[in-house]
Amino acid sequence: MKKYAHIIAGCGAAGLSLAYHLSNVGFPGGSILMIDRDDKEVNDHTWGYWSRGPQPFDSIAKLTYKKIALNAPGKQIVFDLNRYTYRVIESTSLYAFIKNHLAQFKEVEWLKADIKQFREEDNEGIVDTSEGSFKADYIFSSLYNEKEIKERSRMYIKQHFKGWTIETTTDAFNPEVATLFDFTIPQENQLRFIYILPESPTKALVEFTIFSENLLEEKGYEIMLKEYIEKTLKISSYKITAEEWGVIPMTDHYFATRKGDRIINIGIAGGTIKASSGYTFKRIQRHTMQLAQLLKDQWPPYIDANSGPRFRFYDQILLNIMMRNGGAGVKIFSELFAKNGPEKVFKFLDEDTMLNEELKIISSLPSFPFLRSMVTLAGKEVNPISMMKTVIKKEGQ
Repeated sequence: MKKYAHIIAGCGAAGLSLAYHLSNVGFPGGSILMIDRDDKEVNDHTWGYWSRGPQPFDSIAKLTYKKIALNAPGKQIVFDLNRYTYRVIESTSLYAFIKNHLAQFKEVEWLKADIKQFREEDNEGIVDTSEGSFKADYIFSSLYNEKEIKERSRMYIKQHFKGWTIETTTDAFNPEVATLFDFTIPQENQLRFIYILPESPTKALVEFTIFSENLLEEKGYEIMLKEYIEKTLKISSYKITAEEWGVIPMTDHYFATRKGDRIINIGIAGGTIKASSGYTFKRIQRHTMQLAQLLKDQWPPYIDANSGPRFRFYDQILLNIMMRNGGAGVKIFSELFAKNGPEKVFKFLDEDTMLNEELKIISSLPSFPFLRSMVTLAGKEVNPISMMKTVIKKEGQ
């Protein structure tokens, strides 16, 4: 059985990013085996992220914005991002960039195979695949079981979306402004919005997103997209040049950092997803860079990518609201941005705020359920303010 220093199981954003960051610290330990059942040549994701400073893959971003828009009933706002920039990366660009980068290193091997199971023997990690078994000092896995996560979660919904990249015959978009939220569509007691990423005056990704427990039939997404393009954007002549589809779990489930001593979870499986928004790309970069640094410094790669207690609490409340009354999300997110501005909101969503900043954000929203709703936590009804005090006390210990 051939042994490697590290095996990366699953070569999506998390697996490839980890390999990239390991290359930047000199491949501590030596060889790496990359395993995936796909060649990763299809554009299966589009990642958006905001930042105040440089991020690892800024150079391959397809789109860059300094302004974002939010549309809600009776409220249309365009924000200048000031110190922040919003960027968009297509998965094909990320996959190709990292694979081309790794091709120059003899330490990296690739295997196209189905992964059957992971196990540990004699202080080593072992992965059994359709092409044989392989062992390593550490195995990094981005594989997760959605059914298992749902069963173990107290709160669980899905962010599901379908997008069309369309080209028009006349100018229809402002390529300087990304519309992160257009809440003017019918909510159906769920949080629903349209996301628009213009590439030029005649080309844009128009995406319909829903936060709910169940998916729609495929035609449901298509009907909404068609209606929005033709009635709201008033575009009668266009062609669809690409499609995007995805489902992201949004849950209060605590993702285990590892399974045993030698099998480490990364990506969604490792807790990098932001429970209340679904944003994960920048969190993946932070986590995989930390893992690479730990290995370089000859420490076990054990680091928690889950949100801390305070932010888990905030996410739990938002998830609870979206599960019970998803339509209330329109007012929450609209007021959050309108009363605080994107810089404060982005910092809050990045979990880089201090407690006093968070309290100011929360207190700016008098109708926000942080202050008045009862949330179901720990199997019983509790007052969120009392719960918040408990969380803060625990963090301070």
